This record gives sequence, C-alpha cells and structure tokens, in this order.
Amino acid sequence: PGNVYSQTRVMSLFAVLLFAGASSFVSGARIGTVTAQTPPMGWNSWNHFSCGGLNEDVIKGIADAIVSTGLKDAGYVYVNLDDCWAKGRYTNGTVYADPNTFPNGMKALADYVHSKGLKFGIYTDRGTKTCGGRPGTQDHEEIDAKTYAEWGIDYVKEDSCNAPGDHESAFAQYAKFRDALNETGRLIYYSLCGWNEWYAPIGYSLANSWRIGPDDTNWGGILRNIDINAKLTPYAGPGGWNDPCLLLGNTHQNSPRVTEVQQRSQFNMWSVMASPLLISSNVRNMSAYTLETYSNSEVIAVNQDSIGKQGMRLYGGSLSGSSKLPPAHLSKCNSSNNAQKWLRDTPKKGFIKNLASNECLNVDNCGTDIIYFGCVSSGGTCCGSNCYNNEQWLFSSGQLISALDQKCATVHTGGAVSLETCSGNGAPSQTWTYDSNSNQLIQNAMCLDGSLVVLTNKTNVWGRELADGSWAFVFLNIGSQPVDIMCDASCFEATGFDSSVKLAVRDLWAHTMNGTTTGAGYTAKNVPADGGSVMVKFTRVAT
Repeated sequence: PGNVYSQTRVMSLFAVLLFAGASSFVSGARIGTVTAQTPPMGWNSWNHFSCGGLNEDVIKGIADAIVSTGLKDAGYVYVNLDDCWAKGRYTNGTVYADPNTFPNGMKALADYVHSKGLKFGIYTDRGTKTCGGRPGTQDHEEIDAKTYAEWGIDYVKEDSCNAPGDHESAFAQYAKFRDALNETGRLIYYSLCGWNEWYAPIGYSLANSWRIGPDDTNWGGILRNIDINAKLTPYAGPGGWNDPCLLLGNTHQNSPRVTEVQQRSQFNMWSVMASPLLISSNVRNMSAYTLETYSNSEVIAVNQDSIGKQGMRLYGGSLSGSSKLPPAHLSKCNSSNNAQKWLRDTPKKGFIKNLASNECLNVDNCGTDIIYFGCVSSGGTCCGSNCYNNEQWLFSSGQLISALDQKCATVHTGGAVSLETCSGNGAPSQTWTYDSNSNQLIQNAMCLDGSLVVLTNKTNVWGRELADGSWAFVFLNIGSQPVDIMCDASCFEATGFDSSVKLAVRDLWAHTMNGTTTGAGYTAKNVPADGGSVMVKFTRVAT
C-alpha cells in the first residue's frame, strides 16, 4: 500500500482550502488504492444482527450463502464482521475475540472465509471503546493493525464512538491508523465511519471510503443520506468513495424497515452514486425478489464502472422528511399551533415532549439525526439498559445539549436540525430559547415544529456518466401515487447531450431496449409510489 495520490481528483476550492488547513493531521502515505478502484461489494453484519446472535458459525453460514446464492459470482466478496466481536486485550495490548462466540479466534475464521474465495473484514473504533462498549483502537493503532494483518484481514471499518468530536482530533486519529495499516504491508481496505459530511473533502487522503451521514435505519434515513451525498459528488472516485451507509434490506434486526420496492430503489441509487454495496440483511434467507435485486448485473455494472464518477441530481430537490420518523425541523412560529409546543422534563427529567403528537425529541439510533419518536421511559434505549440519554436534553448557555454525547442541536440551511459538536462560542445556529409561556423552542425567530414535514419534492432524477460515454439514470418517486417523471432538455443539459442528440434507451431491470429518445427530454412512465424507481441507460446513437 501507500500509492500516494495516484488518482486525478476534482476538488472544489473549499476542499483545497480545508485540506491545506488540515495537512498537519493527514500528512503521510495515502492508504493503498489497489483495493478500491471500484466501490467495495460484500456483506456487513450490523443491520441484521447488531450485537445479538452473532458467532463464528453464523459468519461461516453467511460466507456459505454468499457462494451458494451466486452473490460471490455477482461481485460480493467481502464478509464484514461489525461490532461486538472483541472481548478485551491481553497484557501486551493485543486485542482478542470473545471466546464464547468466536472460540477459534479471528485467524481461523478469516481462513475459512478465504477458503470460499471471499475476503474477510473486521470492525474497530478510533475511540477508547467501540459503540458497543468493546475495546477501541485509541493508543493501540500499531498493534491492532499488525494483529489484523497477521489474522489475514482484508477490510477494516473504524467507527467514531467514545472519541473526540472535533475535526482535528478525528482527522489525526484516522490518519494514525491509516499509517499503521500501511506499515503492515498488507492490502487492507480502510473504511472510515465518522457519520459526517465534513470528512468528504479530505476523505481521500485518509481512507478508501468515508461515511457521510448517520446510520440509514429506515427509508427516511436512506433519503437523508441521498440528500447529503448530493453535495459531495466531486470528492469520490477510484481509490476513495463517499459512503452513505449499508444496503438496509427489508429486515433490520428481524423487523421490517423498508419495503422490497424501497430496497431496490436504494440499490439503484447506491449504484448511480458509486457507493459501497454492502448488503446488511440475512443473506441466508432472502426472498427471490431480494436476490434478484442484489444480483442485477446491469445495475452492478453501473456501480462498478471503471471511470468512477459519482452520479449527480439532475432534477428535483431535497427528499428528506418523508419518513414515518420525521426529522426535527423549524418553521415560522405560530403560538396557536400545538405541534410547536414542547413540554420540558416530561415524562421524565430531561425529556422534551411534543404536545400535539406526544412524541419526544430523540437522537435517532444514537447517531446525529434528531427525530420525533415515542417517549421511551422504561426498558432503556439504544444507549443501554435503564438509560435514555438519546431522549434526554439539557439547556446550558442558550444551547440545547444532548445527554447522549454532549453535542448540540444545530440548525442547518432550510431549517433541518441535527447534532453537531458544540461550538462553545454562542454560534447562532446553536442558540435556543425556551418560552415557558408559549412552550415553544425558538431558534433565530423560528420554532421547532413537531409536525410531519410536507415535501414539495416528491421526485428526483439522478444521472451518472459511464466510461463508454453513456449515462445511467434513476427516476425516483417518494410520493403516495404512481407518477410519470420527465427529464427535459434543462435536466439533460449536465450530461452534455444537446436536444438534437439521438439516444438509445435501455431498461436496466426489464433488460430490454426501449426505443430511442433525444436530449430534448425523456419521460419515465408510471414510476411506482412510496419509493419506487425506474433505472435506464442512455447511449448516443451513431449517425
């Protein structure tokens, strides 16, 4: 590894300036690009298993299923074990696996996965502990990297729990582990999992991929990460990729989170966005529809296209807010609107409950998204038994601070609200007032609104240029009714196809040629509702 800046990058002026300012933290050999010329494809344990029911026999069964279902032949080669495999450290600092669930250790498990013609991935965290409370890599970067290499690890995901939240510390910690991995001499794909878009401008200097948003635990989370990624197109390419999280699948810890139609649309979008394709549902028990989704060679070819250009939004705007778990947002203050009235310390100290919906302000999946969710005051939440930190808040110096990780509720352009590191200097985007008379939470003359966001953007058109000069398009419909979606001449403009160019149309799911059109426009007919999509490829017709 250590192929320093071997790829031509397109970066904005902002990215260049940010990189220059962070150079002291990220200087060093670039992580090897050989393993990441195209986005990785494989499987990850987290969404289906989390920390429950995971053991070496399960992982062996997953590896067997990837082979027997044909997913290996389709390109899925990584079998990635997420959190909760580690137990502790020996006196010399070496990390070891939980002997109850992985009695033969990681080396033996890696050998089994390799015997199937697959690659084996593992999980750690840049902090003192992982998100699940297992040993983190902080101050053990060199010995962990050496251990992973000795075990035959091919992929390392490094999370960001229990670690400093400021940019400089994060960049420095990820760079330190990057260098440690490079020192091993083994080609290891390095996946940075920092949950924030601010990694993207310098992500290529740190890792082979970088998470740009929170966990996508539902359809709304998928849409939010699509919106985040829409701004980050310049930063992806061969050797390094924007990562909008896992392929959610239609089960999440054995509970349905998305429909199979939405699952297919996520697959379409992840392919046009040149995102990692990491299945995170139970591949041992897939429906025929799900297997067909993940096995579509024409869509996979878009994802794996050699030119490595991330797609872009050609038509439509923000999609976020259509989930049954609406994101926190602001609207114009209206004292008669009960959806803007919040009861503090209800039903327990630190809770903030909406008067209209009876839902509480909640940090979704203990990440950075703030949503409205049922008040959980017994049995514990995702931060532990008898612990409700992701639904508890405190006011300090005008800031609304989450008890989960001491981060601040921060308002972004358009009125969306999420958790960010507290500025400590009274930043306007983090300054809140609670009016005890009206029960309103006020931020810069706007009020926190507990109602479901009503979107004007129900459709999107995305396009991605491919190495042969063709373009792959996804027409996405998140509305409640089937619709026709048109990409007109102004939509086509970014592709370089002028209105007179004749284009052959191929449906990538029907696997049929659907006549021709021109750059003057194309309409995808009857795109299914509630997350349906159509994916086609346009190729210039020779004249």
